[in-house]
Amino acid sequence: MPHAAVPASPRSAFVTSMGWISFALGVAGVAAGVLQAAMLATMPPLRTLLGGLPGPGTALPPALAWMLDHAQALNAASLLLSAAFAWVSWELVQRRERGRIGFIAFLVLGALLGFAGVAGCLRLPEQIAAAGAGMGGDDPLAAGLQSALRAAAWLAAALIAGLHASIVWLLCRPAIRAEFR
Repeated sequence: MPHAAVPASPRSAFVTSMGWISFALGVAGVAAGVLQAAMLATMPPLRTLLGGLPGPGTALPPALAWMLDHAQALNAASLLLSAAFAWVSWELVQRRERGRIGFIAFLVLGALLGFAGVAGCLRLPEQIAAAGAGMGGDDPLAAGLQSALRAAAWLAAALIAGLHASIVWLLCRPAIRAEFR
C-alpha cells in the first residue's frame, strides 16, 4: 500500500514577507558595515576630525569619547549582528524552527536596546552641559524642546517595543508555529 504524503502546512504570507524584508535589511546592514569599515580605515581618528567639539576647552562626554575611539570595533559588532540577522531571517523564510526562535530573540533584543539607547542618548545633553558646553540650561525654550524630545523618544521606543511584541505574539501562534520544522 503506497504511503500517503502528509500535506504541507500552508505558508503564511506574513512569515514570508517578514523573512524576505528582514533578510534584505540584514544584507543591507552588512554592505553598509563593510563600506563604513573601509571608510573608517582610510580616515584619521574620529576624535581628531571633531577637533574642538563641543567647544574650545570643553571635554567630550566620556561615553561619546569612548564611542569615537572605538568606532571601528563598534562597526564590526554591528556588521556581525547584521550578518546574524540576515542568516536568522533566511532561516525564517526557510521555515526552520531555529530561524523562528532566533528572529524572536532579535525582536526582544531590539526592543530592549531601543529603551537602553533612549536612556543613553537622553543623558548626552546633560553630560555636555556638565562638561561646560553651555547647552542653554537656563533657556526655557531649550528646556521645553528637551522635554518634548524626551517624551517623543520614550514614545517611539515604546511603540517599537509594542510592534516587536505583536510580531513575537504572531510568531508564537499555533498556526504559524505549525509551519516550522
